[in-house]
Amino acid sequence: MYCSSDIAVRIKKLAKEKKILLKDMFEKTGLGRNTMANLKTSMPKADNLAKMADYLDCSVDYLLGRCDNPSVNRSGGIAAKPAGFTSSFLPNKLMPFYRTTTSAGNGSVLLDYTFVEYVNIDRTGAAASADFILEVRGDSMEPRFFDGDCVLIQRSARIHEGEIGIFIVNGDSYIKKIGNGRLISLNPAYEPIMLHEYDDVRCVGKVIGTIKMD
Repeated sequence: MYCSSDIAVRIKKLAKEKKILLKDMFEKTGLGRNTMANLKTSMPKADNLAKMADYLDCSVDYLLGRCDNPSVNRSGGIAAKPAGFTSSFLPNKLMPFYRTTTSAGNGSVLLDYTFVEYVNIDRTGAAASADFILEVRGDSMEPRFFDGDCVLIQRSARIHEGEIGIFIVNGDSYIKKIGNGRLISLNPAYEPIMLHEYDDVRCVGKVIGTIKMD
């Protein structure tokens, strides 16, 4: 069980050792000034934890207390970055990869507390603007996205008509194109999902590309 207050202790300790001002870190990573205060009562979101690990030049495992060496993941993999780095100039970035799949078919469950793995990816192309990665299941978005593809998502509560996004409808998640009151599949074998006034619909983000995962 991870403890948010223990994470706060490690963040303060590492920031002090590296002579990093927490207010500068929160400003440059786009996190709120109340981030440390919030850690007293609740766990940080996965992407926020990754941002802090990036800035502090350490592994997420270290902040979670899974290992005691800031430069090493629990598995033994090296997480260190070049000395004197600045987060926004890093060639690589840590990104949450949610193993819970999003459906290109009839729907799957996507929850905030599902298992997440942090992966180190090149900060190039669409990945530079992405916030997390999801895996696609199903064939309803072929020929653009195929079963097993890993898609890059940019968080957004709204996207424009005709764009492809991740949506949660009545608890099930989908990767679909947004239309006029409906979610559209690119595969003509699938009927559009009509959205009704009484449906619980939430846009999670915009799909901005794919990425190859090992």
